[in-house]
Amino acid sequence: MNDINKPDNQELSATDTPSAELERWEKIARERDGDEKVDERLEQLAQLSMEDTLELKEKADALNVQIATTSGLAIESEAVQSVVKQYLDYTEFALSTLQNKPVTVDFDKFIDFAHGIVENEDKKAAFEHLGNGLAKHFSAAMVYFAGQNLK
Repeated sequence: MNDINKPDNQELSATDTPSAELERWEKIARERDGDEKVDERLEQLAQLSMEDTLELKEKADALNVQIATTSGLAIESEAVQSVVKQYLDYTEFALSTLQNKPVTVDFDKFIDFAHGIVENEDKKAAFEHLGNGLAKHFSAAMVYFAGQNLK
């Protein structure tokens, strides 16, 4: 498993992803979800103010560092479950910001997100960018969290 304290893992962010990789992810999303859905997401992003965009990015970057620190910890530990809760809070915040309305993620949706982390190659790659094996580990932690807190 990757160590977050290694120089190559510090200050992880979306800017660490080469533009060719971002283009590949967009192409995959277009093939999977269709042009209309991807264009809708891009339009939502384009409508955000610079302040909102920076806030989303700052929160995502900080959360990514927190997620990376969960590697190797028991999924039911307080430390891991706290990060999962932060992930849920961020997800609701980001979706609410993008859709310009309050969004609550329920049990079923959170389970879908958890499964997507290991089943969807681009989502898995984003987690694996933070640490080897992290997609499967964090997904399991999310499923545990949902069973304990969202039912």
